[in-house]
Amino acid sequence: MTRIYLIEDNPLIATTLTDGLRHFSGCKVVGTATTSDEAIEWLKANPDEWDAAVIDIFLAQGNGLTVAHYLNDTKSPAQRSVVLMNYASSEVREGALAAGVDAVFDKSLQLEAFYEFCAGLNITPRR
Repeated sequence: MTRIYLIEDNPLIATTLTDGLRHFSGCKVVGTATTSDEAIEWLKANPDEWDAAVIDIFLAQGNGLTVAHYLNDTKSPAQRSVVLMNYASSEVREGALAAGVDAVFDKSLQLEAFYEFCAGLNITPRR
C-alpha cells in the first residue's frame, strides 16, 4: 500500500482527501501538515516513512513550492511528489514542475485523475 504524506491546510479537504485516497486509490495517509515548516520538519524526521507527498501550494504558513524544492533535493528516486491545488494556472503549474514535482492536478477539475495517478503508483514500502 502506497504511503502518502499530505500537506494541506484545510481540515475538511484533508479529511476528504484521506478518505478518497484510501477508497479510490488504495493508499494510506501516514501523516499531514498544514504549513511548509511543519511538512519539512516531518519529512526530515521521517525520510523513509512515505512513498508520495501530496502538496497544496497555498498553505496556512509558507507555500508548497518550498516543500517541493526541499523534496527535489532530498527524496529518493522511488519517492514521488504531487501538487494538488485549486486554480492550477499554467504559470503555477510550470513553477511546480520546475520545482521537481512529478505531477500537478487541479482539485476542482482533476480529482478523479489525481486518484487514478495515485492508484497507479502502487508503491510497496521498503522493509
